[in-house]
Amino acid sequence: MSAGDVLAVVAATVVTMLIAVLAATLVALTRTLRDLRATADALYEEAVPLLDAAREAVREAAVEVERVDRIVTSAERVSDAVDGASRLAARTFRSPVVKAMAFGTGVSRAAQRLREGESAVPPARKRKSRRRARKERAKQISAARQVAAKPKAS
Repeated sequence: MSAGDVLAVVAATVVTMLIAVLAATLVALTRTLRDLRATADALYEEAVPLLDAAREAVREAAVEVERVDRIVTSAERVSDAVDGASRLAARTFRSPVVKAMAFGTGVSRAAQRLREGESAVPPARKRKSRRRARKERAKQISAARQVAAKPKAS
């Protein structure tokens, strides 16, 4: 056997090994592709009904959102109407009610003073006169202290 024959046998062996490895790789790739196809089919079979259910749920949610929006809009309108009515009622009744309450309070205080035999001077004026009297007494006391503090000239 010559060197060319040996190289031919070695080359044939290497090529055979490469073909065997390539064949094994192709068989493994074919198995993987079959598994992938089976998984994709199972996913399709399970995902399509789920997506249909999700679409239906979204449609129902959109209908409910529109319904709630209409309810909220109606509630806002009612709230605005009640607010306007309460403001109108407050403006209408505030002044007469306050005046009637003030009148009633004044009458009850006057009746109480008449029962107790007090003078007709309101308490606010009494307080002012008491304050004035206290201020005058304080002035008198300070003037007396100043006089007492001056040295006597003899």
